[in-house]
Amino acid sequence: MKDLKREITLMAGIIVMAVIVVTALGINKISNSLNVSNAAETEKQTEKFEFLQTTGSVKAGSQFQFGVTGGDTGKTTVWSVSGKKYAIISQEGVLHAKRAGKVTVYAKNAGNILSCDVDIKGKKKVAIDAGHQLHSDSSTEPVGPGSSTKKAKISGGATGVSTGVPEYKLTLSVAKKLEKELVSRGYDVYMVRTKNNVNISNKKRALKANKSGSDIYIRLHGDSASSSSAKGASALYPSKSNPYVKKLSKKSLKLSKAVLDSYCDVTGINNRGCVVRDDLTGTNWSQIPVTLIEMGFMSNGAEDRKMQKKAFQNKMAKGIADGIDAYFGF
Repeated sequence: MKDLKREITLMAGIIVMAVIVVTALGINKISNSLNVSNAAETEKQTEKFEFLQTTGSVKAGSQFQFGVTGGDTGKTTVWSVSGKKYAIISQEGVLHAKRAGKVTVYAKNAGNILSCDVDIKGKKKVAIDAGHQLHSDSSTEPVGPGSSTKKAKISGGATGVSTGVPEYKLTLSVAKKLEKELVSRGYDVYMVRTKNNVNISNKKRALKANKSGSDIYIRLHGDSASSSSAKGASALYPSKSNPYVKKLSKKSLKLSKAVLDSYCDVTGINNRGCVVRDDLTGTNWSQIPVTLIEMGFMSNGAEDRKMQKKAFQNKMAKGIADGIDAYFGF
């Protein structure tokens, strides 16, 4: 009887041990399974975070879709951009370029940050020449390439009959406002001069505009006449028979008309039309479509006073910019 009890006790112990072993094996199996799962999850979360789609440059007024891959799929990628006056970016990674400049695009995911430098190009480039300068230069230069006809390098310009403001000050003031307006619209702008005390001949002004890589050349001037009743704005362009730049005539007329019409619409100044001029040195040395805008008569008291007002100069700049937009089809 005692032996039977001993055997039963022994068997019970064996059974208990077996249960313990089986249980332990099950726990280990579950533990190993969890470890594998955790390892896979860790590997998934630390997958390399990198750009899938980038660009080094984009034109103002256009968009570009950035893309990323990897990172923590459980975390949202946050997009941002430096220099928000030049561009903005959506949280879907779409960059909206506004104006020429340089920005950096950032993508952030769970502590990981990617960056990409982007150069925003102007949609077009415009050369602006503020006519005249502080001191005239009576020495001469050829009126066009290969010409034996010569003219003074740069004349003194007109003076406001009512305000006494010289033409070179008026043109630079409007030129700077036009520059600001065009830049805000996404253009690159090249300024032939930015101050009054310079010595740049009309030929050299055209050559500088050519070299700048600009698409068009805008020359700003104030008009003058012996009669104080003369008023209004006009645009001067080369003819089809111009011996130097006849190939530019068609596009220059298109540019002149677009700018003059818009300018007069915005300012209310009388439109005197587009006028052929083949004797302008600054036009004849140009290699890009060119127009000379006579913005109004400084010899007319009312027009002179009007053109010296800052608010009106803003209108003048807007009108010219509208015409440039129209010329390019924007």
